[in-house]
Amino acid sequence: MSVWWGAVVAALLAAAARHLRWLTSSGAVAAAALGTAVLSTADLAGAAPLGIFFLTGSLLTRWNRARQPEARSAGRSASQVVANGWTALLGAALVPTAPVAGWTVLLGGLATAQADTWATEIGARARRHPVLITSRTRVSVGTSGGITTLGTVGGMAGAASMAATGWALGVPAVTPIAVFVAGTVGMLCDSVLGATVQERYHCDACDTFSETPRHGCGTPARRERGHAWIGNDAVNALATGCGAALALVLTLAA
Repeated sequence: MSVWWGAVVAALLAAAARHLRWLTSSGAVAAAALGTAVLSTADLAGAAPLGIFFLTGSLLTRWNRARQPEARSAGRSASQVVANGWTALLGAALVPTAPVAGWTVLLGGLATAQADTWATEIGARARRHPVLITSRTRVSVGTSGGITTLGTVGGMAGAASMAATGWALGVPAVTPIAVFVAGTVGMLCDSVLGATVQERYHCDACDTFSETPRHGCGTPARRERGHAWIGNDAVNALATGCGAALALVLTLAA
């Protein structure tokens, strides 16, 4: 697909997502740019996995928001779009010259992002509180690094669905297997990073944790652990990179 047609299609889809409040204004701009690049290099086939990830993740988020009407979300920001989609951009750029490597990187990174998103949203429905992946101690729902059995199974289903997407697109037989394994491992890496190096703050006014220096209530929060420059978006970017790299290694080694 030409760059111009790719830009038109991506802009229309991003505008629709912004109207539905699935994206913030900055997120819509980032999504349009990302979609244009992917469509112009990997064509509609390359945009399909990206669209599936975004659509399923947004629907699952809305599913949980419907159960918690007090929770409001303006949609994914530009940093979130980039953190989850940068490997798709890299993979799409490789597709014209190295198709096997390109598709593997594209699908492996998105499988990680999808597994993490599905694990978070489906795990929120678990009846038992999550446990920290590094210590197995009980933590509150939403804590970075916290996992549940339901969420883990849901995440594996997300990785499997992205692997199935690759199979439907006709990638080599070994690639979907590598994508599933890499997506699952990448999801677990995301949890380990979230439990160890990701910044975590505590809002004394609400007596609850926060992932940002200022809690949603508007009160400044104090940092409890982690590195100030490693937030949730940085963790997602690292995890998707790990998933893409692992999928490529597994495919090339087969």
